[in-house]
Amino acid sequence: MGESLRYALCTQTVTLYHPDETTRQVVRTVLQGVFLDRRVKLNHTETGRQLAQAFLLVIPARAGQPDRDYTLEPGDRVLEGAGPDLAWADWPAFVPAAVEGLCCVQYAAPKILGGQLCHLEAGGWWTRSGSGAHSLTN
Repeated sequence: MGESLRYALCTQTVTLYHPDETTRQVVRTVLQGVFLDRRVKLNHTETGRQLAQAFLLVIPARAGQPDRDYTLEPGDRVLEGAGPDLAWADWPAFVPAAVEGLCCVQYAAPKILGGQLCHLEAGGWWTRSGSGAHSLTN
């Protein structure tokens, strides 16, 4: 049933970065045929309005299966295009404030239709002050 859905906007390539503390390696996975939307949003807080960076990533099932082809969890990173390999020692500095276009994952949610995975949706938002899911230095 999931294969009957169309993902016409899923034409981009992204690199997923997942830190594996057991092996002390950063697992890098390049996926093609996905949709990544990066944007600025306006948050309304108790102290006023604040600009924040946000992103939405859609990974159709045909681009890869979670836990088989890739891992994506809160705290992982997403970079548009085919990104570089990353050493474990470089992970702490691999943050949006230091890397243009880098996104920090706040949530990853599989979307199921008819008992089958259609796509995985991931996203997050952050501000320079540190409010939201992650600060730009996190």
